Amino acid sequence: MPGKLKVKIVAGRNLPVMDRASDLTDAFVEVKFGNTTFKTDVYPKSLNPQWNSEWFKFEVDDEDLQDEPLQITVLDHDTYSANDAIGKVYIDIDPLLYSEAATVISGWFPIYDTIHGIRGEINVIVKVDLFNDLNRFRQSSCGVKFFCTTSIPKCYKAVIIHGFVEELVVNEDPEYQWIDRIRTPRASNEARQRLISLMSGELQRKIGLKVLEMRGNAVVGYLQCFDLEGESGLVVRAIGTACTLDKLSNIPAFLPACNSPSKEMKDSDTDNDTDVDIDIDDIISDDTDSDTNSDDTDDDNRQRCY
Repeated sequence: MPGKLKVKIVAGRNLPVMDRASDLTDAFVEVKFGNTTFKTDVYPKSLNPQWNSEWFKFEVDDEDLQDEPLQITVLDHDTYSANDAIGKVYIDIDPLLYSEAATVISGWFPIYDTIHGIRGEINVIVKVDLFNDLNRFRQSSCGVKFFCTTSIPKCYKAVIIHGFVEELVVNEDPEYQWIDRIRTPRASNEARQRLISLMSGELQRKIGLKVLEMRGNAVVGYLQCFDLEGESGLVVRAIGTACTLDKLSNIPAFLPACNSPSKEMKDSDTDNDTDVDIDIDDIISDDTDSDTNSDDTDDDNRQRCY
């Protein structure tokens, strides 16, 4: 496998009351990527659970990492009835898929329910390990950087401007499918939410493939537009300018340092989230040590694509 995704569920806070008898919640978490799902243990009677789960590991193709969002679902455990949904979190893995990016996303993410809105927060750590894929027919565009700004970022210089790129993705709107007549409003909303996330990842990957064909490594001025077009369903369009960028080795003192968004997020979360008893850096380093022992045999025949 050219890619390994690792996820750890650390804690939750400010969850809603789901058990009216005790004014508390018996929360647990489902972590899903593609067709694989893991579950944490149930943390009983708490609105601020501390799961500190094991590392959940997914071995996937790198194009799946670009298309699929990491889906985290927080639920309330019920013994004699169906578990109640608290909310979901979708995490885009794409910021971790190029060599200059941070290798970890960690921090507090809002738990969102399509009916009730924000319902607390969850602390998650996500790591990605990528390996070289020598297949020239692969459908991945890992390594292509995307910038929404209309100018070249200050920590890069433009070597070549290749030209304009665009792409279009169309899919049926799940709210107009026959199954929508029998499912709940929440399920219908979540089906559209997941589809939009999938289409966004697919579109970005296809734009990246066009950039690689032009021998570029970045897209500047990247813009996505979503439309509901009746019988056509959901339509997503993207445009941008394909470039070849080189990172400046010596950034002038008057320019701010250029870090990836995920790196900045990690640094800010480390400074601010002092209320979590678990040391995130220790967790990450412990996982790195364990992976070194367990994955030696698998990694001997593979090279990292950094």
